[in-house]
Amino acid sequence: RYTRIPDFNAVIFRRTWGEIVMGGGPWETAESMYPWAGAKATGSSWYFPSGARIEFSHMHEKKDWEKWLGAQIPYLGFDQLETFEEKQFISMLASNRDPKGICRPLIRATANPQPGWLADFIQWWWDPNTGYPIMERGGKIRWFIRKGDAYKWADSAEQLKKDYPGSFPKSFTFIPAFTDDNTVLMANDPRSEE
Repeated sequence: RYTRIPDFNAVIFRRTWGEIVMGGGPWETAESMYPWAGAKATGSSWYFPSGARIEFSHMHEKKDWEKWLGAQIPYLGFDQLETFEEKQFISMLASNRDPKGICRPLIRATANPQPGWLADFIQWWWDPNTGYPIMERGGKIRWFIRKGDAYKWADSAEQLKKDYPGSFPKSFTFIPAFTDDNTVLMANDPRSEE
């Protein structure tokens, strides 16, 4: 989306480096797409003709988020967010900023929510009785702040700013998807006929 803009940078995380480079993983997917946009790989990053860079990294150790203190990353990606520690994800919110004004800072994550911090975090979007998403809430944007160890949620940033003066609410949404939604996978997977 922003790879034609000089100085744009992004980091896409998996929990371990092995997950990044495994067959069908993010690196292999990048190899099949990024060269079409003129990108070249160096180390763990892809560099685009504009000077934009997309880096792949991991947080194998719990404190690996500390390596990113002071970083300014307009686009963060987390592949399989449920494998990360809550502290790793929440701590990276501070690095999700863009002082050059290239784009509105954003984070995208994929996940298969399981019991734990992520399921608790997105609880408003799923039914605890069935374990399935509440489809009417899918894609609805809500706002949150972190107060101590608790999250405070509201339907608007203004409400949180009113309730917690001086806060900087972040928007969040959860978009449910099922295997059948991935038409390319279903068409290419011989098991889809079973």
